[in-house]
Amino acid sequence: MSEVVQENSSSWKTVESLEEAKHLVDLGALLIWKDFKQLRKVLDDNQLKDLVRYCAGRLSERVESRLPEEILIETLLVMFANCQNEDILVAFLQEILEQPNRMEACTTLVELAITAEVSDAEHSEEIFAIAVALICELGNMVRQFQQESPREMGVPALRLLDRISTYLLSVSNSNDNCIRLSLLHYFGTMEKGKANKTGFNRIMGRFGHTVLEHLFTLLFNKKTEAVALQFLLENIPHILEADDHAQTILQETWKHYLLKKPERFALFIQALTHYLLAMPDEEARICRKTYLQHLALLLKKVAEVDHRELGREILGAMASFCREPFFKELVPMIVRDSSIRDSFRSLVAKMANTSDVESVLEEADSFRSSKRGRKPSFAKTDKTRVIYQVKFLGTQQTAKAS
Repeated sequence: MSEVVQENSSSWKTVESLEEAKHLVDLGALLIWKDFKQLRKVLDDNQLKDLVRYCAGRLSERVESRLPEEILIETLLVMFANCQNEDILVAFLQEILEQPNRMEACTTLVELAITAEVSDAEHSEEIFAIAVALICELGNMVRQFQQESPREMGVPALRLLDRISTYLLSVSNSNDNCIRLSLLHYFGTMEKGKANKTGFNRIMGRFGHTVLEHLFTLLFNKKTEAVALQFLLENIPHILEADDHAQTILQETWKHYLLKKPERFALFIQALTHYLLAMPDEEARICRKTYLQHLALLLKKVAEVDHRELGREILGAMASFCREPFFKELVPMIVRDSSIRDSFRSLVAKMANTSDVESVLEEADSFRSSKRGRKPSFAKTDKTRVIYQVKFLGTQQTAKAS
């Protein structure tokens, strides 16, 4: 974006009030990365929300003028990339959606945020990553409004959502983890429950393996495990609804960490099982069926190495779904599989012939844990919005899994 000559009387370097900041927006002054520190010293979170709402109004007024829009959008992206409070970004989007010409303003925002070339080459990656996160959040909000007020939003909202998907798929070749995590969550959420997951299956095929490897590496790191677990729990149900290729990617990842980090992986299985059980039955039916198939394959893997403690964890997870119709189909298939070690199959057979599945595991002496004392657990964290999760997890450097 082209540089704009600023008035000597006032600049982002020396801004001292909210009114001055609004005046700079009116002048078309571009906020650069290093000058945000001055703005942050002067404005608190509520004043920044006021400023971005003002920017939303100006953005909607200038939809016919490309250059002022480019400058304003880059200024906003610099703010969002530097703000720790994601409510500021949300306040901007809420204001945009209140504008009389909101569809035109949103269309302009999508196009310029994704395609316009920013002037700050040094921070272009951070700016582009927050641009993608911004458009993902916009898409989710538009969809929510459209579902709540279909008559008011109507066909233009659906067209906007199609446009957003097209632009986001166009950046799915990016190697940036923040962008990949944003896309994974966005398409998973947007195509949730759909039989044909065109966008989600495409991005899983492009970078699903790499993203899952990144997330599980962070899951097994004390500093990052809490946020990684939240992101995984909220997004694995989307993967469990996806195509066969996505299931292969998920199973390969799980098998790797099953044996590499057995104790921590068992904790993950427990957490995911509880999460899927807490989902509404109708919403979770496909997820639970696919999950049981994954557990059966993991059971086969641990039976190969005769890892009975892991076997107990996996069977316990399976038993949690004993009232699911597919459970009754799956258990006989495992019992008949002669490639699975007899001790594992006999335990599954007992599970098949009782109404009290949990008691079978409790009475299985050879599968009982030998460990005593305080049970391990994942670190807990307050529930966070996906924008924070993406920024936190995407910027973590991880050693490549062996």
